[in-house]
Formats: sequence, structure tokens, C-alpha cells
Amino acid sequence: MKRLLAIAVVLMLLAALHASRPVTLPLVAGCMIAALSWPLLRRLEKRIPPWAALLLTILAVTSVIVALVAALGWSATTIGRDLQQQSDRIASLQSQISAFTERFGVTLPEFGSGAEQIGKTENGEKGATHGLATAIAGVLFTTFGYLALSMGFAALALAERRDAAEKIRIRFPKQKADTLIGISAKIGTAARQYFRAKSITSVIAGVMTGVIALAFGLKFALIWALLAFLLEYIPTIGSLLSVVPPVIYAFVQFNGFGQPLGMLAALTVAQLFLGNYIDPRLEGRLLNVSPLVVLFSIVFWGWLWGPAGALLGVPITVAITIVTRQFEETRWIWALLSDPADKHDD
Repeated sequence: MKRLLAIAVVLMLLAALHASRPVTLPLVAGCMIAALSWPLLRRLEKRIPPWAALLLTILAVTSVIVALVAALGWSATTIGRDLQQQSDRIASLQSQISAFTERFGVTLPEFGSGAEQIGKTENGEKGATHGLATAIAGVLFTTFGYLALSMGFAALALAERRDAAEKIRIRFPKQKADTLIGISAKIGTAARQYFRAKSITSVIAGVMTGVIALAFGLKFALIWALLAFLLEYIPTIGSLLSVVPPVIYAFVQFNGFGQPLGMLAALTVAQLFLGNYIDPRLEGRLLNVSPLVVLFSIVFWGWLWGPAGALLGVPITVAITIVTRQFEETRWIWALLSDPADKHDD
């Protein structure tokens, strides 16, 4: 009965997290942002008043996030407009691919039908451009809404960090209070180490992608580099996803299959080098979770909270392993999630 009750509680908790996504996702993201920006705040507080340090920290973090989101929105708009201008080329390429697959008895759907319907609006091509701009604006509005709420939670977490520790010491016995404060410190340290390592690998992935795009003469090399930089923050599948957009665009830009396939090979080799040599050296055993759990956490949290969940999935899983390891009743959860190589620490 206890096990069945525990399973029921977990299922209800997951359903609650999924239903409360507009609140719980920004809350978790805000706590993560607070943990990442804590070293900057601590350095600023040594030089200026605490309120000014908090304000500058929030402004700095907000500026970086807004700049990345704006760059991503600009990239999507630029690529979308360029693809609309090359509608004839895309239709020709689709016909070639359909003719090739029909030899093997495979009939592809008409991918261009949706675009053609948009183009049949009363304003023609302007209607298609307006539809694309409206869709991108809607996504950006929702994204900025989540970011604003996340930054609000981050600001409150940073402002009340010392009061929270004091409240824990007042309300709990010394040993339990020290345990809880120690857990929060370990989670913050692990999050900073994880994102620091991922930032380095993301920069390397972006530079390699941009250089390869320039070497092959692919347009929008800066956009593909930016996309690879952002996707690299998603472990395992992010590096695979970053290869797809520039290769697809290469088929649109170049005639024939030689250059697109060559670019596919170059990007694949670069990602394999990054994943097998650079990542292990920078991250090492930082995550302390098995590769299967890493992939599952990305898929699971991505299903639960969307793309932001996929980005936060691994840090959340690492936090769960840190918490469950501290208590005897939950150490079996840590044993299931953690990498077997980490067991020797016991």
C-alpha cells in the first residue's frame, strides 16, 4: 500500500507540474538563474551597496538573455524570408526528392501546400511574410513573458538568500539545518559547474559550425554558429539537432548533392570530435549520472515543460541525485540515477 501510495503521489505531482507549467517552469528557471548569478552578485557586493549589486546583477543577466532571444528571433525571421524568396528552388528540390523516393514505392506528402495556401491570401507574398512575422512575434511574446517571470523569481531568490538560510536555522535543529543548507549549496555549485562547462563546449561548437559553413560557402554562417551554440546546451541530442538546419539549407542553396553531403560529413565529424574528446575533458564526471538517465531526463522534462524543460532537465536531475543521496530512505533513487563509476565514493 505504501508503494502504491508513493506511485500515486508521484503521478499526481507530475500532473500538477505539467498543469502548472506557466508558474513552476519560471520558478525553477528563476532559481537556476539565481544560482548561476550568485558569484557575480557576491563580487559586486564587495564594492557597492547590496541593493545596487542586486540591481546590476539582474540587469546584466537580463541583458544577456534578451540579447540571445532577440538574436534567435532575428535569425528565424531572416531564414524564413530567405526561404520564401526561394520558393521555386524549394519546389524543384521537393520534386527531385519525390521522384527519387517514388522509385522505391515511397510517396512523400506535399510539404509546400501549407506555404502555397499562405501565399494565396489577398496580399500574396506580403500575406506569407505577415503570417510568418505574426507567428514569430507570438513565440517571442510568450518567451519574454516566461523570462520576465523567471527574472522576477531570480531577483527575489537573490534578495532573500541570507534570510532563507537564517529561517532554516531557526526552524530546524542544527544538524538538519546544516544538511539542508549544504544541499542547496551543492546544488548551486553543481549548476554553475555544469553551465560553465556547457558554455565552453557551446562556444567551441558554434565556432566549428561557423567555420565549416564559411569553408563551404554556405550563407548565414553566423546564424548557423549561433544555433549550434544554443543547441549545444542540450546534452546528447542538441549536438545532433544543430547539424540538421545548415545541411537542409545547403540542399536549398547548392545545386546537386555533393556540397550538402560534404557539409553533413564535416559537421558530423566535428560533433563526434566534440562529443568524444572535448566534452569528456571539460565535464569529466561532473554530472555523476548515467548517459541513459541524461537522455531520459532531456526527453522527459522536454515532454513535461517543452524546450525549456529539455534545457533544464539535466540540472534538475543532478539536483535530484544530490538531494536523494543525503537521506537513507531515498538513497536507492540516487543509486538508480547516478553513474556506476560514482559509487566508489561511498
